[in-house]
Amino acid sequence: MASVRKMFFSKGSSTDDEIPKAHHAEQRRESCPTAPTVSRPAHCTRSSVGSHHLTRQLRFLGASPAHEDSSGTESKMAGPRTLRVPTEGKPGEFVVRSLFAEFTAHAERKIGVIMAEPLERLLSKSLQRGEDLQFDQLLSTLSAVAEYCLPSLLRTLIDWYKRQNGSDDEAHEYKPRGSAKVKGDEQHRDRDYLFERRDLAIDFIFCLALIEILKQIPVHPVPDSLVHEVLTLAFKHFKYREGYTGPNTGNMHIIADLYAEVIGVLAQSKFQTVRKKFVTELRELRQKEPSPQLSQSIISLIMGLKFFRVKMYPVEEFEASFQFLQECAQYFLEVKDKDIKHALAGLFVEILVPVAATVKNEVNVPCLRNFVDMLYPTTFELSSRKKHSLALFPLVTCLLCVSQKTFFLSSWHIFLTNCLSHLKNKDPKMSRVALESLYRLLWVYMIRIKCESNTVTQSRLSNIVVALFPKGSRSVVPRDTPLNIFVKIIQFIAQERLDFAMKEIIFDLLSVGRSPKTFSINPERMNIGLRAFLVIADNLQQKDGEPPMPTTVGVMPSGNTLRVKKTFLSKTLTDEEARVIGMALYYPHVRRALDSMLRHLDKEVGRGLTLTSVQMLNKEPEDMITGERKPKIDLFRTCVAAIPRIIPEGMPRAELVEMLARLTIHMDEELRSLAFAALQSLVLSFPEWREEVFFAVLALAAREVPDTWPPLLDSCLRMLVQLLAQWRLATNTTIVRTETIGQQQQQSQHQKSTELPEKNPHSGVLHAVEGFALVMLCSCRPPTRRLAVTALREARALLTSLARTKEDEEAVIDLLGQNKSLHP
Repeated sequence: MASVRKMFFSKGSSTDDEIPKAHHAEQRRESCPTAPTVSRPAHCTRSSVGSHHLTRQLRFLGASPAHEDSSGTESKMAGPRTLRVPTEGKPGEFVVRSLFAEFTAHAERKIGVIMAEPLERLLSKSLQRGEDLQFDQLLSTLSAVAEYCLPSLLRTLIDWYKRQNGSDDEAHEYKPRGSAKVKGDEQHRDRDYLFERRDLAIDFIFCLALIEILKQIPVHPVPDSLVHEVLTLAFKHFKYREGYTGPNTGNMHIIADLYAEVIGVLAQSKFQTVRKKFVTELRELRQKEPSPQLSQSIISLIMGLKFFRVKMYPVEEFEASFQFLQECAQYFLEVKDKDIKHALAGLFVEILVPVAATVKNEVNVPCLRNFVDMLYPTTFELSSRKKHSLALFPLVTCLLCVSQKTFFLSSWHIFLTNCLSHLKNKDPKMSRVALESLYRLLWVYMIRIKCESNTVTQSRLSNIVVALFPKGSRSVVPRDTPLNIFVKIIQFIAQERLDFAMKEIIFDLLSVGRSPKTFSINPERMNIGLRAFLVIADNLQQKDGEPPMPTTVGVMPSGNTLRVKKTFLSKTLTDEEARVIGMALYYPHVRRALDSMLRHLDKEVGRGLTLTSVQMLNKEPEDMITGERKPKIDLFRTCVAAIPRIIPEGMPRAELVEMLARLTIHMDEELRSLAFAALQSLVLSFPEWREEVFFAVLALAAREVPDTWPPLLDSCLRMLVQLLAQWRLATNTTIVRTETIGQQQQQSQHQKSTELPEKNPHSGVLHAVEGFALVMLCSCRPPTRRLAVTALREARALLTSLARTKEDEEAVIDLLGQNKSLHP
């Protein structure tokens, strides 16, 4: 393998003289750059990735590497390439030439990195959006430029892609080289796999660029010939490849999904063209003799539309989309092959879930009504059969979610019974599908339809709650399910029935009202209850309105994300704010429950699992945080993360701070970071807590961390340094706010009293910090001494930020500096 990689990165080739010269493409309207030429050995279908390729690409663009000498050859002693783009012509031409030259250079570098990686590594881990911010910015810039020169830029990109794969004259079709049947020695097989990996990397980069620039079609139309060319390239990657079992199988699936994303973008502006191409391809396949290979080919074609999305407006586009879906629904009803039927069901779900999340009056459009009426009876009947239930439960759910109110209310309770009965299914996949169907139906019922009469609504909700959270049980149903699904279910119910959600669900999950003797930790239930309360309170306080419907895909194959990151409040929820948002009756109960949970969790999985505990010596966290401890640690994380948003009622301030300080040396890394974040928030937001936080950290370092744990001592010093910096930041912010009140108030206060206060109220804690830092200066370890010096400097900076007093003494670090005795 090493020799193969060496061949790929060599500067030259024995067949370099045989490299054909690329012909020039026809001139484009906007005079944008034509595609760069890629040199390649004559014996290879696609070229290796030597540096001479980039040089030739740039020459074709009119750009050249800055380190190329006068003879036109590349200097062997050259450093990193800088591109020279001719400045002749219009400014717009220069900008586009520069951008595309930069794109080809980036592409070449990224391909070089890909070729040096193990074959088993997925391309998405190196090429996906979010992995290289500079390349992401370049793609976004190309998208912006495409608004003004889309046809020529698209033509150039396609030409670049084709020349990477072969000459313009040959009809490109991706054919994997390596396979399990390849004959020859291992080196040739590895070389073929590397060639194949490079081919796939080119496809990946090409798709990323296509996805960005095709978004501009609505503002800058392109010739139909270019659209057909993109479609042809994409649909060739949807063809089923029988018998391939090489190491690049996973990457091939990723590339097919990327081209499906390209089709999704293209369909937003060229839907009829995409539809016609798909129908034609499907018709050709249906005319062939049935076989397992044919079924897989049809399924691969169907998956090519998985990112097609219905345009909700104008209504003509909406109707056209559902007329196409009706054609697919007719095929769904006719086809006998189970796998094809399931693939079509999956396609319908991918398309209908975004529709269900936004649909309102559109449910009354005849084409949508006809689509639901056509599919629902058959799918509902098939969903009761074991062989179809896993695939068709989501489709029945989506059909109900996009149906009219009367249809939904008359049908959903029947399917709801089926969902509830499958929650305890032995197949975890089936129970998960039933749960997801349930919470989408519940969203429609609570958010879109706004429930039914009080009696009926109460009955429906009670049935759901009893099934999910059985009375007297320590767990939830189904087990081993992400807790956020249950949290969302409670949030949906609270949107219209807050009192029911709090008293009948959250109070029961948190064991509110239990006596201390009977109180016990039910980690999963309590975790759900506490998180649900935090989400509901945050939603009410921020006035976010109705929660969105849960979707299916969060991250596209390209790495583009569809999720909007939610920012939660960290400011303490006071009794007054709880009254304003209508939670005053419930808030004290939750605070007392948090107090009980923290005490029990600290006793069970807190004190005994610190890094300095004798029982934990020479133990790995993975070995200790297992079994019953794991869900309790998860609950402990949630409880600590809730501070200072919720301050537990009944726990003295000193006890709470001492517990948080001790958790900063817990075995669990996430719990350590959450505890320290809570201490930082207390220092920032609660001036009256600051001294106790520092004394707690100092006590921890002095009593709990022995000298035999130097890394932990260093960690305590770092915490002190960061907490001092947070205190200083909070003090400076307060001073700035005070200065903005007005000069008149400041002048009047200055006239009334020009004398300094007798004593700094924080001198005690600052002296304690400086004393601890002085002790750490005696350490034999240079890193510890450096941290101690940093702590002394932060203490001095904080003392400077605080108000001066008569009895202010010089900072310790200043005294040490005067005596020239500070040598960390």
